[in-house]
Amino acid sequence: MSTPREMFLEAVRGGIPTTVPVFPRDLTLGLDVTGMSTQGVFGPPYDPCASAAAILALQDVVGHDAVVGCIFGCMVTGFGVRLGIPEAGVPYPLDAPFREIASLDAASPDSVRDEMLTGMRESYRTVRSKREDLAVVMNLAGPVTNGGNLRNMELLLMDMASDPDTAHKVMRFSAESIISAMDYLGADLADALFLASATDNPDLIGDDMYAKYCIPALKEVCSEANNIGLPVIFHPHGRFDELSRSKILDATVRSGIDCYQFSEENDGLSVIGRINGRCSVMGGPDVTGVLLKGTRDEIISDTERFLNDFCDQPYIMSSSCSLHRGFPIGNLKLMTSAAHSFRR
Repeated sequence: MSTPREMFLEAVRGGIPTTVPVFPRDLTLGLDVTGMSTQGVFGPPYDPCASAAAILALQDVVGHDAVVGCIFGCMVTGFGVRLGIPEAGVPYPLDAPFREIASLDAASPDSVRDEMLTGMRESYRTVRSKREDLAVVMNLAGPVTNGGNLRNMELLLMDMASDPDTAHKVMRFSAESIISAMDYLGADLADALFLASATDNPDLIGDDMYAKYCIPALKEVCSEANNIGLPVIFHPHGRFDELSRSKILDATVRSGIDCYQFSEENDGLSVIGRINGRCSVMGGPDVTGVLLKGTRDEIISDTERFLNDFCDQPYIMSSSCSLHRGFPIGNLKLMTSAAHSFRR
């Protein structure tokens, strides 16, 4: 019998395992199981033992097949920006390090490898050593999303519209810092790279800007991930299921990704029809709708709808987006149990 890790990797790489693997992307939810405060993990210093304990505690309750290797926070601290860390909330950057663009010229992408990232790496190491049967997924921000964190999203949008040289400079730095973090966390501690890409979003930046700024940076990250043996899962937001978006969906798939996760409001069948087997697909019930507010029957029914729709496809079940503190864990367990009970 295949391990969860083997099933997950088979599906990511385009296979169709008998059991559909489940990856609910927990970034802070596990802390609700252990009772540790968010501040207790992020300190500073970052506490890798508390992080790993929370990741594994949630998996023990829910039973999913793939986990992020650490409790995750936005990676700006190596560039001199502090995080706001609520007692029981989600960390957030207090500023953007390159709001003044001149400061970018003296910066190194390798500065991302700070004390917090070192702590995260140790969390990955602990999760890997304690549960070798699980897939461990490296969660990093996607190119535009990371660029917006570094520059300030509003300023980056203005750069894209009126100062393309600056925008390209920011996007090159963004890709280089993603690659630096990926190499530092290491393919020995993770099985796949997940690019969380809320603002790599054509609804926000427009199709032309998406093609001009996101796709080249995505290609660069995918190329390096391929060099170290990590398959790439890309999760942009925005509508990619519309016929008018076929060109940028095609460019996204051709960038070198191995798996595409569609976001809320997309029709998954339309997306997978246009992908046409060129990469695997991830997605599932709406995290802020069905999974958060639905009844037991609604959650099971919606989960089974996705399972039946993608029965003959290389598919990974997931919530539509990331999971954080306060989310009802019982609802997540319902989704996972329904997926594991389904047989192709």
